[in-house]
Amino acid sequence: MNTTITRKSLHHNIYLFSLFLLVCCLPLSKYFRSISLILLLINWIAEGRMYEKISLLRRNPAILILASLFMVYLLGLLNSENMAAGLSRVKNALPLLILPVVMATSIPLNERNFRRLLLLFVLSVSIAAIICLIYYFKSDPSNDWDFREISLFMSHIRFSLLIVMSILILLYLAFFDDYFRKLQIYLLIASLLLTGFLIFLRSITGITLFISTILVFIVVTAYHSPKRFVRYGFLFMVLAFLTLLFSVTFFMITRFFKAPSVNLSGLDSLTANGSPYNRPTDLSILENGNYVGIYICEKELSREWNNVSTIPYNSIDHRGQFISYTIKRYLTSKGLRKDSVGIHQLKSEDIAAIEKGCTNYLFTGAGLIQRYYETLWEIHVWHKTGYVQQHSFSQRIVFLQSALSIIRQNPFTGIGIGDVYSSMLRVTRDNNIGVEYKWEGKPHNQFAFVFMATGIFGFGWFVFALLYPAIKKKLSGKLLFNLFMILILISMVIIDTLESYDSIVFFVFFYSLFLTCEDKKNLMTAIDHQVNS
Repeated sequence: MNTTITRKSLHHNIYLFSLFLLVCCLPLSKYFRSISLILLLINWIAEGRMYEKISLLRRNPAILILASLFMVYLLGLLNSENMAAGLSRVKNALPLLILPVVMATSIPLNERNFRRLLLLFVLSVSIAAIICLIYYFKSDPSNDWDFREISLFMSHIRFSLLIVMSILILLYLAFFDDYFRKLQIYLLIASLLLTGFLIFLRSITGITLFISTILVFIVVTAYHSPKRFVRYGFLFMVLAFLTLLFSVTFFMITRFFKAPSVNLSGLDSLTANGSPYNRPTDLSILENGNYVGIYICEKELSREWNNVSTIPYNSIDHRGQFISYTIKRYLTSKGLRKDSVGIHQLKSEDIAAIEKGCTNYLFTGAGLIQRYYETLWEIHVWHKTGYVQQHSFSQRIVFLQSALSIIRQNPFTGIGIGDVYSSMLRVTRDNNIGVEYKWEGKPHNQFAFVFMATGIFGFGWFVFALLYPAIKKKLSGKLLFNLFMILILISMVIIDTLESYDSIVFFVFFYSLFLTCEDKKNLMTAIDHQVNS
């Protein structure tokens, strides 16, 4: 009896250690993340008691349904022509099978360890953010710096997903967990600091996820508050924010993207130095409400720019954009003509801003408003010309259009899990869509990816397996889980969440954690009964 208890305790401690290691490595190390998963699996097998574990799974269909997401990837392998890519996607999806099964058939976590995992995750994300900040400030970002490079351990979009979850955990513990009532102020300060880093990261995807989930949190908090002034105050905050967001968007669209009337025949044909202006060929693109395509003299621009800058006119700026177009947009934003006179009206700080890739003198800093303006400008250009290269937001629109085209051609069987990327590349090439040369063919939409890969039946099961476990376990009344699911579902529309190893482990760990902790008392009783018998 004592030997059995010791062995049980040993395996449980290894299980806890593996989970803690996994949580620590979610934002920090892909290598140790894999090590923790392997350790979990080895410990689970070595623990034995397979008959009891199978019995537990039979009585817990929600876990089996969640784990069946892995089977969707196997289904997509059946008609894949590119088996190497398909097998790579299947291997990447293994955590979908391992974590739910292992966590559901191990001794469930008590509340203390559940809280520890949440806090350890937040701490790990915070440490990763601090390391990124240290690297940023030590790297002298005044010259050639891309905000996407701030995130060292994973893509800035994937990292923003973890940051938003950390903020939600802190707010949930501060307002809804009595255990942390005395630490509420510290949790709120930590959430504000992480919010500041999220804004500093300048990920539109992350900020969109943050706004969507935080609005839900505020509304729920207001609804549950017994104090009337808190309830109405929070609701007023939501309305005020939505009004502000709408007002800023409306102002920027009308101020910067409303086309002015122009008489082409009344335009000057010569510069102040007597050189002819290029004939206006494109009156669709605006910068600060001014046409980029008028009053351009390439001869004078090229000559004078090369006199004031070390970056040649026919080269690229620090953001990888053609600097000739950056110059034209910047001059247009100031209401200057694109000629020698316009160049000589630029100050030294204007020259430096153009070299960095800044296209509008109003947004020379790396602020959130500047990033929002860039996104609106990308939509403006795509709407007017269809151009999407180097424009992350508008490229996602054409990616979705290409995905829908592939789905219409293969609605029932799909094209196979290994052929999605190559098919996306082929469609964009056939349609002469100019996208980033580094683009691998990712649709940046999880639902579109699954539909393309497996057809309508695989897609239907994917949605069912995503939602049914929560319905079966009646998790809809759990605020933190609801915030997590909102975060995941919105992310799947914006990015292909489960096609990254980083995000897939994050998703399945937290989903399994919520599922297995809900029935911890019943499962604990079942395990103890089976072990003792």
